[in-house]
Amino acid sequence: MSVLRRAFALIALALVAAPLVASAPLFDPDEGLHAAIAQEMNQRHDYVTPTFLGEPFLDKPILFFWAEAASLKLFGDREMAVRLPPLLFGLFGMIAVAALGRALFDDAAGLIAGIAYGTMLLPMGVSELAVHDIGLVGFLCVACWCMVKIASPAGGRLVLLAAAAGAALGLSILTKGLVGVVFTGIFAACLAVYRPAVWLRLAVALAVAGGVALLVAAPWYVAMERAHAGYLHYYFVERHLQGYLTATQRHAGRPFWYYLPILAGGTLPWTPYLFLSAAAPRAHPLRFAVWGWFVIGLLFLSIGESKLVTYALPLFPALALIVGDYLSRRLDAGGLAGRGARIAFSIHAVALATVPSLGLWFVIRRFGPIEGPAAAIVAALGLLTLAAGYGALRARSDRRFAAGLAALSIVAIAGMMVVAPHAADSLTSRDLAAWLNRAGTLPSRVSVLDERIGSLVFYLAPPLRAEVTRDRLAEASISVAIGRVRVDPDDAVLAVRRGQLPRFNRLFPVPPPPDAMAGTFAVYRASTLRRALATP
Repeated sequence: MSVLRRAFALIALALVAAPLVASAPLFDPDEGLHAAIAQEMNQRHDYVTPTFLGEPFLDKPILFFWAEAASLKLFGDREMAVRLPPLLFGLFGMIAVAALGRALFDDAAGLIAGIAYGTMLLPMGVSELAVHDIGLVGFLCVACWCMVKIASPAGGRLVLLAAAAGAALGLSILTKGLVGVVFTGIFAACLAVYRPAVWLRLAVALAVAGGVALLVAAPWYVAMERAHAGYLHYYFVERHLQGYLTATQRHAGRPFWYYLPILAGGTLPWTPYLFLSAAAPRAHPLRFAVWGWFVIGLLFLSIGESKLVTYALPLFPALALIVGDYLSRRLDAGGLAGRGARIAFSIHAVALATVPSLGLWFVIRRFGPIEGPAAAIVAALGLLTLAAGYGALRARSDRRFAAGLAALSIVAIAGMMVVAPHAADSLTSRDLAAWLNRAGTLPSRVSVLDERIGSLVFYLAPPLRAEVTRDRLAEASISVAIGRVRVDPDDAVLAVRRGQLPRFNRLFPVPPPPDAMAGTFAVYRASTLRRALATP
């Protein structure tokens, strides 16, 4: 068990440290936007209303922005300060899943569940980006841990545990709205089905927790309603209720089965164990409560009209717990003996070895060739990953298996971090901001073709950022961009991402050469584009 704890600690350390060492630029569309909002929060000294370019940003609650703003205040406006809060939220989720697994099953199941959650592709990827969803899981699992303690045969101090659950749910409401409350309620209902004798204790606990959650979350929501009349109706009725029931949100219109491929791919490299667990004849009785939590949660999300990849994140603790229970029982029974378990672990190792290479191939295919030894490094790390996987597969003791699992995971994480900066280079505006900063003055207008401008705002030097308005710096469609070019002053610029150039160049009889290149952006002055449009 001590080796498994050390493996957990080493993997957790790698998950936090590797993205900071990789130092990839901020991704658009979301990460740069959230970073710029937190940056603006510090500049305006307004910690109630999140704003972007002076306009209220009402789509997300405040807690994640507070964490981002505090980190930027402490460490300065740099990528490390932006990435640290989501990485710590990811670590918190990993620890909370492990604690929940321990309360449901045993120490080994909890530790393996925590490792599985932390290294599943979707949770790991989201924890490396500054997006709100990663903050939800830790609070959700703390609330569910309290429900397990309340429902345990020994019982527990109901009011104290319910108050703790309420505090966690209040923080989850400040992070991502009501979804944490819904998933905690589903989990408590599944526990009540498993242990009918405790349904009343769980019902009372949920009522107390709901009251405490309201007390924790209400002050900020009330302050927002006072500052922006109608905010509560917008966020809880339009965004939550109508967004769930009707096709009014931009993420609507996706099929009922939308989350199935996301779950299959997002749980890699642990996906094969889920199929083995479902067919396992011997399992902990509480495993069925966890499966119920997952299935009902999946149905709840699938019925909703608005669907997005990150909305699936609350399902992953249940899947990690199922993996943890299955593998801990296999180890208790003598290791990974048996054809099914050995095939599953082989898939696990091969997936971790190949994901970085596939990621690099995708970056090259979509964004063009990259310079440097990245391909050779990723290939070498892939071979090391396979070697570590083979060592773990051949292990004849829990001690060697845990050591092999740690080595396998850490080497694979290193490979992914080699790829991350190259992927980010084609999804960031850092180089465009650097080009503008070198000029020392902001053009009369900067239009960016079909790209979010969050990271561009974040990376601008403070004197230029002070001049930015929504009209002076904005994303634009092709039609809007060309319309602006026809009337803008000569110094106005249009930035076009390299991947958009073939479509953009078709607008001109003779495509104009760019006035400058800024990373993956071609930059054109309005005067250059007007001449090209006038060419017969």
